[in-house]
Amino acid sequence: MNQIKPTSQSDRITSLDFLRGIAVLGILFINIESFAYPDPWSPWKFGFETEIDRETRFWVYFLTQGKFYNMFALLFGVSFYIFLERLEKKNVGLKAMDIYARRLLWLFAIGIIHAYFIWDGDVLYHYSICGFLLFPFRSLKKSSLILAIGILMGIGLSNSLILTSKRKKSYEKFVKAKTTPIEQMTPEQDSRNEYWTSKLKLNERDTTHYEAPKAYYLQGLQDSYNHSKVHKGVVYHSGLLFPTLLIMIVGMILYRSGVFHNYRTWKHYWLISLSILTLGLSINYLRYYQWTFEYNVPVISYWKTVLFSFPKEILGLGYILILNGLYQRFFRSIKVNLISKIGRTALTNYIFQNILLGLFFYGYGFSKFNQYSRFELLGIVVIVWVIQIVFTFIWLSIFNQGPLETLWRKLTYGGFTSENEHDPK
Repeated sequence: MNQIKPTSQSDRITSLDFLRGIAVLGILFINIESFAYPDPWSPWKFGFETEIDRETRFWVYFLTQGKFYNMFALLFGVSFYIFLERLEKKNVGLKAMDIYARRLLWLFAIGIIHAYFIWDGDVLYHYSICGFLLFPFRSLKKSSLILAIGILMGIGLSNSLILTSKRKKSYEKFVKAKTTPIEQMTPEQDSRNEYWTSKLKLNERDTTHYEAPKAYYLQGLQDSYNHSKVHKGVVYHSGLLFPTLLIMIVGMILYRSGVFHNYRTWKHYWLISLSILTLGLSINYLRYYQWTFEYNVPVISYWKTVLFSFPKEILGLGYILILNGLYQRFFRSIKVNLISKIGRTALTNYIFQNILLGLFFYGYGFSKFNQYSRFELLGIVVIVWVIQIVFTFIWLSIFNQGPLETLWRKLTYGGFTSENEHDPK
């Protein structure tokens, strides 16, 4: 019997490494806020010293919030399909499913360790669960996959419309209740009035002093235990399940179409890509302009709800298509090795990022929590990039893979053999 071996480095699709590298570096723009501020999602409370901070927050969210997450998810769908396709070509039979299931199981374990010991905002274990749910979709025809995407979009859109309907009714009752004398208000009206009054007012910057969280590493473990719910059976992020599956299936369709090998497979590749990018930028501009500058204006319009239902997914897809085309058309010849090296070590660099951020912002490190403005955070992002690029360059000059990629492969393939297996080319 011959041991089943992973695919060699020479068989890697270089455009995918480049795209993963962009996604790893780009996701830092948003993840850093979870380490830096008590309430990172607020458009006004924390990190706003000058007007430029508000503008910075808008541009960061407009161009990056959720987009690089969706790039990762799409590329995960691509990798899922490639992995099983290559195992099938090695004639390993049903062991292909066993190997990939083990791969997902260890990704789940790595994600849990990351969530409990480094950062409780981990998405790796969520990806692994979505990976298991992808199995039935792999052998479906393209038309069936498109139907599945339509169903998932329908579920997401329905949930958004239901939420908007409830918000609209609540807001209309609030407006009507404002004409009711205070002494005649019911407890329900009073509670609703208090909620909407707080929601609609223009708030000031929070100047409260906040101690850095996780003063000691053991306290950090306790905080992560309280925040992460895997030990209670919550093994995926419920609000992200359908959108993540949707974009992963899109990745499978794109790979099947051949665009990651040759973008010219699509006759009108640039027109399609630019159209999706333009649509995504337009929707995201409207979405995040409201979220940043009109955050006190409730979204009770159904057409806005439809428009804002999939902004991140559309722009993430646009980024993938444009960057894929640019890489194949221009960048491949000039060898953007540094970004591709980051992509080859995406798992290591994703977790390495969060280790660095924890050491910088948390109490057991340099305790720089809530001490930097939104604009100043951009400088820290660049510093982390430089550290990652230097580390990755040195590591890959000595080893063929990142440390976690090596471990993941050994755990995935260890012990698997095949009577028909020959060493892969």
